[in-house]
Amino acid sequence: MYPWRDIKYFESRIWGIQLKFMILQTIKTMKFFLPVFLLLISGIGYSQKYVIIDKRISSLLSYTNAITLEHNHKNLFPVENTELRRFISELEKIAKFLTDTKKLKPQAFDYNIGKTRFVGLKVSLLKEERLDVVISTDCDGMKIFMHVSDSKTTNAKNAYFINTWVKYIKSNLK
Repeated sequence: MYPWRDIKYFESRIWGIQLKFMILQTIKTMKFFLPVFLLLISGIGYSQKYVIIDKRISSLLSYTNAITLEHNHKNLFPVENTELRRFISELEKIAKFLTDTKKLKPQAFDYNIGKTRFVGLKVSLLKEERLDVVISTDCDGMKIFMHVSDSKTTNAKNAYFINTWVKYIKSNLK
């Protein structure tokens, strides 16, 4: 008997051809949908929640989702990623406030930007009025403090430190 005369031989050949055709069609559609799927997944990915700023201006900014005790021990200050621009603008306002001697300084101020709290107190000395500013953040149950402007040093030196810290933050932004 010849195999091409058998009906089962022809059925198996037809099924084989149909299967090859289905595989080719699947590969063609996957070539289209796979890149689209990967682009959608990459756009949905979550960004980091906090920007970690070095208080001593010695290392680059880093990003993280959780704040730990280690960040506090390494002298790192966390700021919410979504509030970083406002944080920088408030630091610039404080530096400008310290350099402007003609403006009357408030007795005290206390306000929040996201989870970061700015607390300031005017200290009147014999020759000038100085400003003492402490920023604190409460992220993931960790409270971290930083003395931004100390009343023991002059306003000019405090403004210089704040401006340097702001330049460091801006130069390391992604």
